[in-house]
Order: sequence, then C-alpha cells, then structure tokens
Amino acid sequence: MKGSGPVLFDFAHWAGELRVPVPRLREVVAWLVEHEFLSLEGDVDGIARLWVNPSVALAPWTDPRPIAARYRFPYITTAEGGMGAEQPVIVLPYDAAGWEEFYRANLHMIEDPFCFSSEGCPVHER
Repeated sequence: MKGSGPVLFDFAHWAGELRVPVPRLREVVAWLVEHEFLSLEGDVDGIARLWVNPSVALAPWTDPRPIAARYRFPYITTAEGGMGAEQPVIVLPYDAAGWEEFYRANLHMIEDPFCFSSEGCPVHER
C-alpha cells in the first residue's frame, strides 16, 4: 500500500495468490470490515476499493489517530496489560467532534510525514 488512500482489491487475484476459494476470501474480508479493520467501497466485477484501518497498519511507534480520523475509522489499540489483559483489544469508536479536533491538531503528520527509509528521503525546505 502507498499513502493513506484506498487500493484496488481484486478478489480473484488474491484468492489465487492465497490459494483459497473466492467465497472464503470474501467471508474473511467481510469479517475484517464488520470489525472495522478494513473498509470496502464498491465491488465491480470482483474489484473493490479497500482501506486498511491505520490503527492496524502503521508502524508501532507511530500514532495512527490522525489518519484514522481522516477516514472515520475507530482507533484500535491494545490494553495496557497487552494480550494477557482480560480485554486485550480496545476499540474507540469514531467520534466526529473528538476526531476532528485531534485530526486538525496533528494534520502536520499527514501533510509532512517523517521519512523512515534506507533509500534516503526527499529534502524538505522548512
């Protein structure tokens, strides 16, 4: 995936890559959508636009909340006790007012993200 936008997801292609029947892949994707790990839009001839919730897609040391707010995803995190906690996964539902405030306060992270690359980073004038 590149950037924070959607990608085209071809069910037949990925079912073949994963060696699973297309209906089974659709079941798994539906579960991920229901639990807000993914979001799908449209499905034309087996190809849909797919977004991944940044709470589960970004590097552990980054804060996914600005991008989660941008796409109205809930914020998914682990409990303080980790996977050993009674309820290890915490889902904070999307709250328009709260997320909008957080998004605006952290917009700089989306517009001018840090670069972590062994290939070098573009030079930004500040």
